[in-house]
Amino acid sequence: MKRILIVILFLCLDPLFSREMGEFVKDIQFAPLEFEVPNISSTTNTSGVEIFSLKNSEFPIVYADILIYHGKKNLGNRSTEIARLLEDSWELSGSSLYPKEKFLESLEFYGASFSVSVDYEKTIFTIAYLKKTEPIVLPILKSFFEKPNLDAGLVSITKGKLTEEINRRNDNVTSLAKRKIREVMFQGTIAGISMTKANLDRIQIEELLGFQKEILSAPKRRLLITGDYDLSSWESFFPKLEKTNSSANEVITPSTLSANVSKVGKQIRLVEKDVTQSYIAMSGVLPEHNHPDFYAIQVLNYIIGGGGFNSYYMREIRNNRGLAYSAGSFTEFQETYGTITFFAMTKSESAKEVLDLMKELIQPKLIDSLTEEELVRAKNAIINTFVFQFEDDKRTLASEVRRRDHKMPEGYLQNFRKEIDKVTLADLKRVGQLYFQSDKMITTIVGPKTLENFWKGSVKLIQPED
Repeated sequence: MKRILIVILFLCLDPLFSREMGEFVKDIQFAPLEFEVPNISSTTNTSGVEIFSLKNSEFPIVYADILIYHGKKNLGNRSTEIARLLEDSWELSGSSLYPKEKFLESLEFYGASFSVSVDYEKTIFTIAYLKKTEPIVLPILKSFFEKPNLDAGLVSITKGKLTEEINRRNDNVTSLAKRKIREVMFQGTIAGISMTKANLDRIQIEELLGFQKEILSAPKRRLLITGDYDLSSWESFFPKLEKTNSSANEVITPSTLSANVSKVGKQIRLVEKDVTQSYIAMSGVLPEHNHPDFYAIQVLNYIIGGGGFNSYYMREIRNNRGLAYSAGSFTEFQETYGTITFFAMTKSESAKEVLDLMKELIQPKLIDSLTEEELVRAKNAIINTFVFQFEDDKRTLASEVRRRDHKMPEGYLQNFRKEIDKVTLADLKRVGQLYFQSDKMITTIVGPKTLENFWKGSVKLIQPED
């Protein structure tokens, strides 16, 4: 047995074997997986809260997410640090009845958990508790919403923690690259602003209290609840709020992002960091989630970089040439826009070779040469992976809410597999010409200053905190 393990280990470490791994995985065929999308119950209670629920009495546990549609995009001209500072201070401050540590300690005593997240679109309160403790736990939670206790001392401590986070945020190369891409891609919007210590220091508790009040009075609210719940227990949890005219918020569109990409042009943005492994990324603009090209983009992205060892990026950059430990691509689709990023991590001395190859692998020449076999394999993989959207009830509810938030058509989840299966080679060529062009992307590299020598005259050197 030991000899077998040694042989297997030797083969796995052998460069020749590793280069063949992509080919081996590529040839595995899977038939489309058949499954039914769970039936989600949706109703609106007397307080005007829309409730999405999936009953599962296997365990006596209740999981709930309260979504209040007021987030960072509602800050307007106010400092964006307000949202993060409030997020990290709020749950620790508790309520007037259960101040500071007494709030979380009381919940933990009864086996319950609670957290707050202030996102771009909305604020999310995540809750879990044992069903038998519901009569005790819900009043504790309700006090948090009715009489919050934002503590000035905790706010001050949180400022210190966030300051330290800013001091350390450039340690991770990947995180640094993603932040610098976001700052330039979303320039001129709240989504493109990163925290600064100066802005953090200037925030007064009155500003946090004002934003907190706005969140708690926002009329659009949703409750996502799964497990062994009883909806009647939640009937009096929410106050009845008057509908108000929503304030003007920023709207990010593909045109917004494309304008920012055009400003950068073909110039390479080199973020100086003395590392041996450089991070290379090309970031482009996609249409909104509810766009006819969505399905074809998903399939082409899987083939080029999103399919792991099945993708051209992993096969050609990593396996066949050994130029990168990691290479691939990922998409992000929102209600009003989308983005795509191709990336690779490589030795700094290989940066130019890798970037050239990254560009080559999305040229029309390669996309036009894709075969029906590759198309079918990608479609089957995506269809089979889709089942993981429903691996737990919370994720299933989140998928349905995302569908509605992004104004996807009725039956989107049920019809997703059919729409993917309709994608043709002609569709791939079309979306490739529209969205997979390197000259319409921002190129960002995190690496040493010496990389300038590879692209003399076409590099803009920037510092991590520029």
